[in-house]
Amino acid sequence: MKTKTFFLLIAFALTFSSQAQEGVHHLVLFKLKPGIEKTDERFRAAIVLLQELPKEIPQIIDLRAGENFSERPIAADYGLMVLVANDKSLQTYLEHPAHKAAVAIWKEIADWTIADFWASAGKVQE
Repeated sequence: MKTKTFFLLIAFALTFSSQAQEGVHHLVLFKLKPGIEKTDERFRAAIVLLQELPKEIPQIIDLRAGENFSERPIAADYGLMVLVANDKSLQTYLEHPAHKAAVAIWKEIADWTIADFWASAGKVQE
């Protein structure tokens, strides 16, 4: 039994580490503007635009996004993390018409904070 559990843990660790990738992470935290609710059609349309970005922009290696579930008052309403290979890929992503279309609709409904950073699995960059 212990051997089986050990191998399951090893398999899980290998799966997790194989999913972690190095590159430039583009993190965006959205806070909906006053009067905009998560049920608003514009919010739903903005999410759809984000979901379509990987189909439109080949520089995207990975995109993860979702609604915040925390009830803390300082929490954002929605988060987005995009992984690209390098600075050049990030610039191409930012200038792509699909990204600009998403920015335009998000500007109407939310304020946001971004961070662009290099990251490696299991390492904290200085």
